Amino acid sequence: MMCVRFVRAGTVLVLGLGLACCVAPPAYPWGGEHRQISAAAIESLPGQEQEYLRLERAAIAERYCTFPDINWPCYGQWGGGTGDPRAARMPDLRRLWGVSFYCQWDPVLQKGKGYAHAPPQSCAAAGVYFANAVKALEKGRLEDGCRVLGVMLHYIQDSGSLPRIQPVHRIFHVRATEQIGLDGFTPRVLGETPAEAAQALSGRVEQLTGWTEQRLAPLLALAGMPLEDAKRQAAQQTMAPAVVEAVARLRAEKPAEFEAAAVDCANECVRVCADAIHSALAFAQKPYVEPEPNAPNVNLVFNPSFEEGEADGVPAGWCVGWLDLRDRTGRAEWYRAGTHWEKHVRTGRYSTLALWPPKPGLDWQQTWPQAVRVRPGEQYRACVWGKAVATTGGSCLAVEFSDTDYQPILTVKTTALTPDGTWQRLGLDAAAPDRARWLRIILHAAGNEGAVWYDDVEVVRMPP
Repeated sequence: MMCVRFVRAGTVLVLGLGLACCVAPPAYPWGGEHRQISAAAIESLPGQEQEYLRLERAAIAERYCTFPDINWPCYGQWGGGTGDPRAARMPDLRRLWGVSFYCQWDPVLQKGKGYAHAPPQSCAAAGVYFANAVKALEKGRLEDGCRVLGVMLHYIQDSGSLPRIQPVHRIFHVRATEQIGLDGFTPRVLGETPAEAAQALSGRVEQLTGWTEQRLAPLLALAGMPLEDAKRQAAQQTMAPAVVEAVARLRAEKPAEFEAAAVDCANECVRVCADAIHSALAFAQKPYVEPEPNAPNVNLVFNPSFEEGEADGVPAGWCVGWLDLRDRTGRAEWYRAGTHWEKHVRTGRYSTLALWPPKPGLDWQQTWPQAVRVRPGEQYRACVWGKAVATTGGSCLAVEFSDTDYQPILTVKTTALTPDGTWQRLGLDAAAPDRARWLRIILHAAGNEGAVWYDDVEVVRMPP
């Protein structure tokens, strides 16, 4: 028997499941500095360019500039970054934001090309990502272009924090981050064509590395470690003991001077980042034109039946939201028909499975690059087919509306699946609230000792 659970717009419920998008953790070694440098670079742009970036400027500074530091297989895995069985799972920020796509390197599938975060590769990377960002911006793909700009900014900034001397690089922090910023700086266009500007940027980043090393050279000499000796020893042994000791002595004996050098290097990064963004926007499609409203009665969900995917075990355009990072029981699987005698798929060969979720639950959720763009006031209908077996908690379909900063402003849900082992259609109608820009589907499984399968997701815009 097939059952239908449907919620009308007038009876939409707010869902308090803690489904807010995750914010990237501090980068290493620049942490808050990555964000502050990126924000200061945008602040240095002409007013019309700041307006062009308005919808994405906060995300560039808060998230996108950290992408290369979260492009690691350990995101979404147990054991933190070290594989310590006592450590919590890391949230799957890599898949949530499509980080590997924008970095053009998948560390799980070993596809694409990755770049080291130090010269000469970091200098080349800045030019490569500049060119990729321009290609997106030329076509009016604002979000994609800004995300790649964030990757570019990261490589510029890492190049300006003495990456060839890791004992400095790993502790080179600015405590008074409010000192990061420039007054009266006017960025310049680096080239007349995208290719010329990309090449010039790579050279500019190489100069940045040299400038920052020379800025710290006198202080290293005072600590008894000439710059070239520090670079030579660090090249032979990443954390060379003599260099580590000299840097520790420098920080202890000259803390104000060390901080001043870090501030100067950060602000030199601001200059290069501002030039890079300004140059990229010189080739962008202007003015930015919002995409047309979604066509009515068309399924807007990418990979709605989970049939597409690669060999990393997750359907394309979807990721797992682990709501209890210390849970060691719950499992989320890209389920294939034929795994058991009974095929727990409704159509095709695949579905998603949530098995033994912890008390807070776990989710299958759309990634941000596949979120549905919406406008306030538009009416949407969302549906999914689900099957629950031996569940005790409520498992349901949720629709999350978020603003331009990718922060949830309203989440609505259906009633729960009945745990009778039959495929049931869950659905709801909801209007995009004020300030809404994005809609994401959340397939929630509440804490229980059973299993929940989901298949055939649909989101359509209702005719006006």
